[in-house]
Amino acid sequence: MTNDDWPTHTSFPKISGRLVDLRGLSIGDANDISRLMTYNISKSLWEVPYPYSLEHAQNFINSSRRDFESLKSVNFAILYKNNPEGDSSLVGIISLKNIDLDNKNANLGYWIGELYWGNGIASESVALVINHAFSILGLEEVYAFVYSENKASMRVLEKNGMTKKGEANEYSKKLGRYQNTTKFVIKRQ
Repeated sequence: MTNDDWPTHTSFPKISGRLVDLRGLSIGDANDISRLMTYNISKSLWEVPYPYSLEHAQNFINSSRRDFESLKSVNFAILYKNNPEGDSSLVGIISLKNIDLDNKNANLGYWIGELYWGNGIASESVALVINHAFSILGLEEVYAFVYSENKASMRVLEKNGMTKKGEANEYSKKLGRYQNTTKFVIKRQ
């Protein structure tokens, strides 16, 4: 797939599942993002600072728009349909990053606010985004990197058919130490 073959993306895709709706990020999501980005979430993400300010969130939203327009990534807001705060409240983010149209692959990343853990939100969001990557974007492979101690995230990926493809011990500037990561992969069938 070349850039000319990229699905028409004048508007950001919206995906609806049983538990969640996925939509593009808006500047109005900045408060929810900075509020939900706790230390426990930040420590599981590669380069996300903590504390995560409103300015960090606004910069991420703005860069998400640019990255979507330049075909580099698709960052979805996750909305939980059973959210007591209302269906329009963001509860996390899921992304296809480093989209490589030549090699037909992308890196999957996500986080869910701690208040919403254990509700199946991550599992359904991952399933929806993998389906989008294969059926809409025409990718052949989706991969993800998870810190090896993040067992819950590993279970989410495995439930969605992703398999372990190796481990690495990489230096994290944010943590100031080496960190074991596990790579997961799923190929289009």
